[in-house]
Amino acid sequence: MIRRLTTALAVSLALASIAAPAMAQTEFRSAAPQNFSSQELLRYGLDAATTERAIDLQNQGYDIRVLSQAEAANYQAGMTDNQWLLIGILAGVIVIAVAVG
Repeated sequence: MIRRLTTALAVSLALASIAAPAMAQTEFRSAAPQNFSSQELLRYGLDAATTERAIDLQNQGYDIRVLSQAEAANYQAGMTDNQWLLIGILAGVIVIAVAVG
């Protein structure tokens, strides 16, 4: 039973180590950050609430960048935190199932 547990743990760690380097290879360039006015953000298509939030974040020191659709798609490439969480939960279920079985 301990052998099954260690095998399941080793397989889950091996899969995690393979997925992490693939995500690290996604790079792209974007425009340099700059300060935007409310009118400029509204012209880019943001609604009033989003514009207000963006200005508030900008005032707190965050950088705002304008991305094209392609750049925005690349920015979201790779695994999200939710996907890593689901993989972790799945690995935990597998370990428990092997330990119980």
